[in-house]
Amino acid sequence: MGPRGNKPKFLSWILLAMSLFWAGQSHAGPRADYMIHCQGCHVGDGSGFPGKVPDVRDTIPALLESDGGRAFLVQVPGSAQAALSDSKLAGVLNWMVTTLSREPVKAFAPYTEAEIATARATPLIDVTPVRDKLLAQGKEADHRPAE
Repeated sequence: MGPRGNKPKFLSWILLAMSLFWAGQSHAGPRADYMIHCQGCHVGDGSGFPGKVPDVRDTIPALLESDGGRAFLVQVPGSAQAALSDSKLAGVLNWMVTTLSREPVKAFAPYTEAEIATARATPLIDVTPVRDKLLAQGKEADHRPAE
């Protein structure tokens, strides 16, 4: 097998994402934006890297069940500082919630461009303690009796 057959599979995805980006095509959609701006850390399926980058498949639903978790997903550095317009970031986050979450998110209202702009104005610096607090709230919400 030649040298092309030995390339890691992720390299092919990166090259595809880069070609979409550099080809100057019109907006290819949230999945392509995820590939270009998020997949490098959270990997293609959202599983991240244990101990370093969170697994969004499990954390997104829990965060969205907590007070402040919705804004948190916009304020983390990877979102707040992404080279994406507010509209495109809304599309990526909506795609992540509906596609990567292992469990359906209850009563999810899609992010809007205006909501992204507002939350992005106050990015987080010390992410881990905030995430831990929000995830604990989300777990508590799972155990509350239905109203």
